[in-house]
Amino acid sequence: MITETLSPVATWADAWLDAIASFSHPGRMRRGRRFAERGSIRKLDVRPGEISAKVKDGTHTYDTSIQIEPLDDATWETIIEHMASQALYSARLLSGEIPPEVVEVFEQVGVSLFPEAEALQAGCTCPDWEVPCKHIAGLYYVLAERFEKDPFLLFFLRGRSKEDLLSALRYYRQPRIDAGDSDLEEGYVSPPLAESLNDFYEIGAGLKTVSFNISQPQTPMPQLKRLGPPPFTQLDLVTLLSPIYTAVTESALTWAYQ
Repeated sequence: MITETLSPVATWADAWLDAIASFSHPGRMRRGRRFAERGSIRKLDVRPGEISAKVKDGTHTYDTSIQIEPLDDATWETIIEHMASQALYSARLLSGEIPPEVVEVFEQVGVSLFPEAEALQAGCTCPDWEVPCKHIAGLYYVLAERFEKDPFLLFFLRGRSKEDLLSALRYYRQPRIDAGDSDLEEGYVSPPLAESLNDFYEIGAGLKTVSFNISQPQTPMPQLKRLGPPPFTQLDLVTLLSPIYTAVTESALTWAYQ
């Protein structure tokens, strides 16, 4: 479980359970919690818009499901644009962390990340016709544990996988050059490497007039983490290149401010 205090949610598990508890009978939720602690909920499957599980209760096994309508593509595009416009959100998401403030992004768009009563349907094959039965309520608690370990499952449930979300964020965050920016297209062209071998690592005279205002990044190797694993290799480039990035960063800071 996450122990640090998050805002506006305490933990992802708490936020999920608070949303469910707002329209569920407290007595049945307590029964579900006790039932979940027995470890009787198996074969949990989370898909966009639907969660299903096999629940063993004594000699019987019941099929339990929860349906939550996924957000449409247009809504997701608006949400991702809002996230991409905030550098802090983007950096943390691209490094594999969901900042709790993204809940507010959903609210600004007019939707909720967490389920509301009218958007959730649940069913179970057990004889108890009340919703939630203890099996459904138990599934709520097991899901809370899953969302605590991997909050990206919340996005997946609402219609966007982690891979799709991060890919879209990278697209919106990449720099763009307008077709009319002819000055940029006619920029400086570096000489061929063969002509620069003897003085490649030397500082040109023109750089003496350049001033710097740089600092070490708060997140190490932010470019690699934003880009994600490359598709052309299985090597762990972050681990392999970490000493190089560290050495270059330290040398650049020393050179700039000496």
